[in-house]
Amino acid sequence: MPVKDTILNRQDKAYRHARTDVVIVQREVHIKYKKSYGGMSPYIRGIMGREHARLLYTICDKAEDHDDLKPLRFQVPRADCPECYAPTHWQELPGDTRFIVETFSTAVDLAGISFMDQLPVTVAWIKAVLPDDENTELDTLVAGMVHSEDYKKLKKGDDVRPVFRKNPASNASDVMWVLLGTAVEKFPSGYVESKNYRVQKNF
Repeated sequence: MPVKDTILNRQDKAYRHARTDVVIVQREVHIKYKKSYGGMSPYIRGIMGREHARLLYTICDKAEDHDDLKPLRFQVPRADCPECYAPTHWQELPGDTRFIVETFSTAVDLAGISFMDQLPVTVAWIKAVLPDDENTELDTLVAGMVHSEDYKKLKKGDDVRPVFRKNPASNASDVMWVLLGTAVEKFPSGYVESKNYRVQKNF
């Protein structure tokens, strides 16, 4: 795989958002390959749905084979249960699911070149809580980028909602997160609300 690095002139726009003295190179990589999402394909297909996007998770019902003797629910999904190794099955997260910030980190001064023009960039671990009588929490958290006007106001326990890329890129970045109640004009550029997960909905 041939790779060529060329240091960029300090006047290049890539330096525009850098807040520290960084060196940026232009890397040319010539590679073409076919990637399969395999068992995770239903999840990727779901988040590519634009205004009809869906968030899927997997569940293993073999409670008797699990350490805590209860079903296990995975988001991001797992095709096979990590405890009993049985195949899981797919379910859709209902529109009334609560998505809650469990913890987060914000890159203020420096980020990867793909996100340099979006600083500050916040990545959060988000907990999904099902709208059932027990308020069942999924057993894993999902990581996602949270778009907010003021990252300093984001806190643990905040309710967030998913928004989806209008022109899907067929990867995990097809879904981002905004605070519950965010106005449409404040969505990240290129993202839309899914009719399945209303951003203005109250719980």
